Amino acid sequence: MTEVKVSAPGKIIIIGEYAVLSDAPAISMAVNQRAKVTIKRHQQEMHLLKTRGYSNTVARFKIGDTGSIEWIDTITEDPIRLFFESAWSHINFHSDFFYEFNLDTTGFYTRAGGDKYGIGSSAALAVAMAAGFVKIFNITQEVKELASQIHNTFQNNRGSGVDIETSSIGGVIKFYRNPEKKSISLDLPKSLKFKIFWSGAPFNTVTQLEKLGSLDKRSFLELREMAIGIDSVLAQYSNEVFIDYLKKYTNILGRFSEEYDLDIFSNRHDILTDKAKKYPNTVYKPCGAGGDIGICFSLSEKTLETFESMACQNGFELLDLDLDESGFSLKG
Repeated sequence: MTEVKVSAPGKIIIIGEYAVLSDAPAISMAVNQRAKVTIKRHQQEMHLLKTRGYSNTVARFKIGDTGSIEWIDTITEDPIRLFFESAWSHINFHSDFFYEFNLDTTGFYTRAGGDKYGIGSSAALAVAMAAGFVKIFNITQEVKELASQIHNTFQNNRGSGVDIETSSIGGVIKFYRNPEKKSISLDLPKSLKFKIFWSGAPFNTVTQLEKLGSLDKRSFLELREMAIGIDSVLAQYSNEVFIDYLKKYTNILGRFSEEYDLDIFSNRHDILTDKAKKYPNTVYKPCGAGGDIGICFSLSEKTLETFESMACQNGFELLDLDLDESGFSLKG
């Protein structure tokens, strides 16, 4: 094989942020913004890395005797290049052929070198790269396992793994950190509509996780119990029950954020949360580590349009995102 093309979706967390770290489930949704990776053999006697998204970089490299990357060009140590080095460290691949690696995360950032939206760009890229490596280099390792190793190395083994799982499988899933508990694909209640917003301020997930400390405070235990209770809610398959549950969950998430000083509702998320309470069968909540992305659910398209106008007036940007039913996609 001389060329492979792979893409993998981003994600947002609907329920279970932070609680998933303590054996509670997280409900995560893949979104239709994809990291794209192309790997192809070429005739130059060196490897070539091209990146688009966070940075637009072209860099040549060779593989040393130990299997590590030796850069020919002096380039800035941007996160994407470091991410690639992290990924390469897990495959230890030697070949008589040379390859061009194209990594494209355009759409996960406001512009080249700009702020990221917070929809799982690193996990999507890890899954796409892992799938590409496995295919073109005939690696026997499972894609999801390799992607997890790549992502964990880059993030110093922090995080739950829900983003890798969501990007691999696609759709809406219920995820447990415990590997003995398999992920389950879910269907959200019918007629449930949503819009996803960006606050304009990026948050660092690793920094947020470092603030946690002990997970035994009252607000965290309440958050965990609410996350565990999602099964009974989904079993009723009711729009109204689901939205009412999300309202209660969001209230507890607020108390948890205050007790752990996480600022999940900063950057005006608190304003949107309060505004949503004025509309029937409508709820708004921040997603994930907090501060960047939020989602508004409603049963009314008209209400969502009104909410969108209000959110934009408060400095938020509507992201053109929808559910992505597919996990990673591979051609070649």
